[in-house]
Amino acid sequence: MFDGVDQDVLRLTVRPAAKAAIRDWEDSVKREQELRQAARKAVADELARFPDLPVAALAKAPEVPWDVEMVRRIAREYNVPYRQPNKALAKEE
Repeated sequence: MFDGVDQDVLRLTVRPAAKAAIRDWEDSVKREQELRQAARKAVADELARFPDLPVAALAKAPEVPWDVEMVRRIAREYNVPYRQPNKALAKEE
């Protein structure tokens, strides 16, 4: 099956240190995905908690790493009620 390949090379296995490093990396990727979902849910919770808060205002906050369209997508993903455009502005008038 592996004609021309040194049989000693085929017997090599990944060293434990390399296996551990790969496993740690895979764990960190999984953790990053979990943390991203938690952050997305937190943004959706903020929008649900403050129905007069415009999506654009939240998206412009320095702590929020997403643009307006992504925050809108997050709101839809978590079924946050749709906001009426300029509702917050109408209250100020």
